[in-house]
Amino acid sequence: MNNKVLFKKTALIASIALFTACSSGTTSNGGTTASSTTSGVITGFGSVYINGVEYETDNASVTIDGSQSAETDLGVGDVCVLQGSVNADGVTGTATAIICTDELEGYVLDVSSLTNGIGTMNVMGQTVTITADTVFDSDTEASIEDLVVNDIVEVHGYPDGTGNILATRIETKNAAEDIEVKGLISNLTDTTFELGSLLVDYSSATEVASNMTDGLYVEVKTQAPLSGDVATGFTLIASKVEIEEDGSLDIDGEEGEDLKIQGVVSNITATSFDFNGTTVLFSSLETDDDFDVASLVDGMIITVEGYIDANGNFVVEEIEEDNASENEAEGLVIGTTDTTITISVNSVDMTFSVNNETRMIDEQDEGVTPVFYFSLTDIAIGDFVEIDYYTDDISGDNIATEIERDDTPS
Repeated sequence: MNNKVLFKKTALIASIALFTACSSGTTSNGGTTASSTTSGVITGFGSVYINGVEYETDNASVTIDGSQSAETDLGVGDVCVLQGSVNADGVTGTATAIICTDELEGYVLDVSSLTNGIGTMNVMGQTVTITADTVFDSDTEASIEDLVVNDIVEVHGYPDGTGNILATRIETKNAAEDIEVKGLISNLTDTTFELGSLLVDYSSATEVASNMTDGLYVEVKTQAPLSGDVATGFTLIASKVEIEEDGSLDIDGEEGEDLKIQGVVSNITATSFDFNGTTVLFSSLETDDDFDVASLVDGMIITVEGYIDANGNFVVEEIEEDNASENEAEGLVIGTTDTTITISVNSVDMTFSVNNETRMIDEQDEGVTPVFYFSLTDIAIGDFVEIDYYTDDISGDNIATEIERDDTPS
């Protein structure tokens, strides 16, 4: 593929800066990759699956929200940056470090724009978009559509820095502990600033960043519920305002560092589109038969691959659309192979292809403990599963985007 576009060290994924600054053993673009960085959604365990690659993790460090953690603390749907290497087969590799952070944690303020668990909701004054591919994890609620105002949630996903987040995972919390929101400061005054549409009052904060300025990327914490309403807007009384990721979403790296990044498309115009908040000019893209830029739509998730050039810029060589779920089926399993699963749906047999990008989740817990390292080999004939899938335009095969095993309905 010969799509190439230059990202001038602007907002792609902040945590990459940590890894590219300390990586070693890389080679220039076009040679054998000794080390590479990838950023995307975790789709399964048994190793860790990110961006279609199964990474062996025996010697990998895991960091979650700045703290050393265990692999079992991770979840399907988490957005993580992974440092490691990919084997010649392109689908297996070895991880040396995994770092994950949530984008938002706090109170649900409005759910009126959700229909059957799909749409948008307001969390801490930020607009969180929910799709069929958003993973939901809760010990108390059956689905996202059961959320109500003042529920506390943790949101993982792709932000644009201006108050919009495409959620890849939402997890409910039992208590308000680290209520936090991240974003780029705008309309700064001596006592307030805005994160998206959220007004932040930092006049009584015990800790404030010393170099506050518009455009600074910060994390704001609070110990009190927000005030206001949907019609007039919400105000957060900050207890702390901390610089997040060195205050910017810029990407830095060493020359030759290979990067693979998943993210969301937004703000499409006649001349450009945004990718995780970074503006990409159509004029900088070369014609390519493998990817049609005219197919871009707001909310589409794509994966880009490239490398850091001699000037420190991220050069994107490949762009690939990530297929979204189109349909859902559920039923009892009647057969599996290494790469397929067949279920009975209303007395009709349906077969689905399974790959490294299929999200694998075990919710079966009646009298048993759900399997964390859940894979196709754990599924037995007679198990009840729910499958999200799309139909390949060329082959006509049904491709599973998510398989969730659950207790058999009574």
